[in-house]
Amino acid sequence: MNLRFEREGLPLRVENMSTVWTVCYAKPSRYNWMLQYYLRAEGLALSWIGTGRIIFSLNYTEQDFEIVADRFVAAAKAMHGDGWWWIDANAHSRPIKRQILREMAAHMLPSRR
Repeated sequence: MNLRFEREGLPLRVENMSTVWTVCYAKPSRYNWMLQYYLRAEGLALSWIGTGRIIFSLNYTEQDFEIVADRFVAAAKAMHGDGWWWIDANAHSRPIKRQILREMAAHMLPSRR
């Protein structure tokens, strides 16, 4: 699946430990969490443990896995095509995290007018 992501130019990788897989994002973005909705539109639902976990059954065949991989790539391509992985050349994880923190604080703290 990682080779397919790479060939398609998609900013994803998957890592696994046995049947538990994790989705890793190669580029920082405020919108990576939206992949779960694109996956759901392709018929795949991620685990309730966060937005980047996949738990496979032990009885998956190669054909079963290819179907999952096809759907995963289709979802990632759709998300990419919809512009959610547009990257500002100046965007990095730290500024994104700071901006989100500022926005949260602005909503939680009373305004001073």
